[in-house]
Amino acid sequence: MILSARCTYLLPIRRTRIDGAQIAAFTRYFSVLQSAGCEVLIVDGSPGAIFRAHHDAWHCNAHHVAVDPQYRYLNGKVNGVHTGVALSRFEAIILADDDIRYTPDDVHRMCELLEHFEMVRPQNYLSPLPWWARMEAARMLVNRGVLRAGDYPGTCGLRRSAMLRVGHYDGDVLFDNEEIVRHFLVNGASVCHAGDFFILKRPPTFSKWREQRPRQAYEDFVMRAKTLMFMAVLPLAVLIGLSAGEVALGAYTVLMAAASMALAERGRRGVASRFFPRPVTWHAPLWVLERSLSVYWALYWRLRHGGYPFGDKLLSKGTGKAWIGGGRLETSRAARNPSTAGRTQSPHNSHPAM
Repeated sequence: MILSARCTYLLPIRRTRIDGAQIAAFTRYFSVLQSAGCEVLIVDGSPGAIFRAHHDAWHCNAHHVAVDPQYRYLNGKVNGVHTGVALSRFEAIILADDDIRYTPDDVHRMCELLEHFEMVRPQNYLSPLPWWARMEAARMLVNRGVLRAGDYPGTCGLRRSAMLRVGHYDGDVLFDNEEIVRHFLVNGASVCHAGDFFILKRPPTFSKWREQRPRQAYEDFVMRAKTLMFMAVLPLAVLIGLSAGEVALGAYTVLMAAASMALAERGRRGVASRFFPRPVTWHAPLWVLERSLSVYWALYWRLRHGGYPFGDKLLSKGTGKAWIGGGRLETSRAARNPSTAGRTQSPHNSHPAM
């Protein structure tokens, strides 16, 4: 049964080749969203032939449009977001990356929360879990273990009127998903940090995951203490090994591994344990090792090229104008946010076939 539409599902997308299997899978997913009461709005920045192939496949069950050329931010996804917000027919908007998959229950809960808040920031979990996705899931848990606001999701819900009121967020940054949240915060919007609301995220392919390693490290450069900590991991290991011997090096390695797994296990507390199998926490030391290498890869891009590539652009900023002020507000509000207290969510919701 198709419900009357109650929200807009906004998907900014860009592809560089035609992928028939992916197009068909998205078509099925859009049908799920429609049945859940979503107006599906796809803002497509793909070049001509690819755009036309998408339009032929999707125009019957979605509103498929090109990016409005009046928006000229370096991060093309942000141009798609502003295009979609302007065109949305509904006050409630679900904004999602192309790897996010909502169920009808997820849509219903998001719309309920948007009746009380101007933005809702949920959490993600990964499924399926190949080995590189287990490392990424461990990163999510470490973030949840360290940050009161939880991990950084690839989706959010927002009210259209609030977006029009707070104005444009910094669109010349890599880390646009968190920039929009912090922009809302610094401009006085009410934001719900829904730490027990988990939305499925499909893991990247191995090649895509590998490509994302230096980008994530680059996005973290504004967090100087975190960046310096990861830069110190391997040099400190070498120094300990040379000066204190193998036993001290072994103790250092065990301590680092135990600390990372403890943080991941902390992030897995509560409802999160239903979405993250315990073995995921065992991959936290591997993520620490990966990041301690990737931070140098990102530093090379910073020093050699002055930025990091995003699509066909080179972006010099990992984060934007709202990062610092919004981060302080995010931490304080997440600490006292009562909106998710005692809420639970079943991990057995049926998921779209993609």
